[in-house]
Amino acid sequence: MRLPNIIVYLLLISSTSLFGQQSPNYTMDLLNLYKVNKAFAGISDQLTVYSHYRTQWAGIERQPRQFNINANMPFYKLHGGIGIELESFRSGPEVHSSVKMSYNYIHQLKNGVLSGGLSFGASQLNINSDYIVTPEGNYQSGIDHQDLILDNSISSTLYPNYELSLFYSNANFDTGISFQNFVKQKTTLDNTINYDLSRYTSFLFVYFLELTNKIIYQPGLHVQSNLKETQIKLLNTIKYGNIFGGIGIRGYSNKSIESISLFSGIKFNRNYTIGYSYDVLLNELRNTSEGTHEILFRYDLNREINTGLPPKTMYNPRNL
Repeated sequence: MRLPNIIVYLLLISSTSLFGQQSPNYTMDLLNLYKVNKAFAGISDQLTVYSHYRTQWAGIERQPRQFNINANMPFYKLHGGIGIELESFRSGPEVHSSVKMSYNYIHQLKNGVLSGGLSFGASQLNINSDYIVTPEGNYQSGIDHQDLILDNSISSTLYPNYELSLFYSNANFDTGISFQNFVKQKTTLDNTINYDLSRYTSFLFVYFLELTNKIIYQPGLHVQSNLKETQIKLLNTIKYGNIFGGIGIRGYSNKSIESISLFSGIKFNRNYTIGYSYDVLLNELRNTSEGTHEILFRYDLNREINTGLPPKTMYNPRNL
């Protein structure tokens, strides 16, 4: 039986409640700080657009796939930044889609900038029972789950999502913390399945170390936790001129180690950057999966946005 389908089926037959997963993980998310922390919007003093595509556990049927596109820019009239994010995440029979908008206030400090903001949006969850396989089901000539709960339909629900973020940046490092779905909430799929949304916290830290005039070393840490389970990712990035690359690891113990990541990319010109990563699996799926692939694309307008009041001098973090 297919792994993602087993998990959903067991949840359905054991209870009428489902628990929301954390936000989808990306290998190169520390190169896309707005994705990790919405209070980053506008700090780079320009319009920046990111797109992320990730196919996880290649070779496994209905494996997780996710796509994210976001844009952020300064909004000087309100002394801060604004942004928008659209994301789609598929795993087995589940499909999550969401849209968010954000605003953050940026305060200039003596040695850096401090930003705080809020994002709000809506998410939709669809569960297609056609992709669920039951032990007693008959799938030779059509779909017959032989189950009183499951039918051949798509269950869906719409619910709000929100995030509170803080971000600090100076000449040496970036750091931030965010809280998603910080007010406990639940929703219902077709008035039959309760879906509990997971509250979780995200923390990031990226340090900038200039080794030579052309080489910059950026070690980064990203921690996600819902206070029951915690996942840690370490990302080491080397930038040489317009070329970057590095290695990362997801996990911190025998039970949480998931993969080692290898990534590289190039900034073609003042506007366009592209990156690619490949995750080598270290857990039990390494024998059945061909690994995980991810592509990152970034566009920089590379000039200040004229939205009204002239900007204060802000530190431009040296992230790709």
